[in-house]
Amino acid sequence: MHLKEATHRGIDVLALQGDIDLQFAPALRSVLQAKINRGCTALIVDMAQVSLIGSTGLAVLMEYFRDCGRYGGVLCLCGFSDGLKQIFQIVGLDRTIPMFATVDEAANAIRNGEVARNVRDNSHKES
Repeated sequence: MHLKEATHRGIDVLALQGDIDLQFAPALRSVLQAKINRGCTALIVDMAQVSLIGSTGLAVLMEYFRDCGRYGGVLCLCGFSDGLKQIFQIVGLDRTIPMFATVDEAANAIRNGEVARNVRDNSHKES
């Protein structure tokens, strides 16, 4: 598993690659916790190069979503393969964490304030 941090139009982006499993989850949790500690207001996690996510990886993303929401931060996920998207649908996270097809779509939604308004109504989600 590899991760790359960048910014896109002023928004933090974390691009993940490989498997998000029990072995990688502590490293991912550490990176996300550092973002919480810095008060990261918006984060896009690009899953385009992720081949598999296990329950521990899902838990890490859910923890970040919960924790950043406590101070008004936003988390969006993007770049899902059909198989990965299906995992998020099975566990219901597609109805909780905003998901988009691309980093650009996620960034536009964040910049336009759509994510904050639509976290519960799903109208912004990738189809």
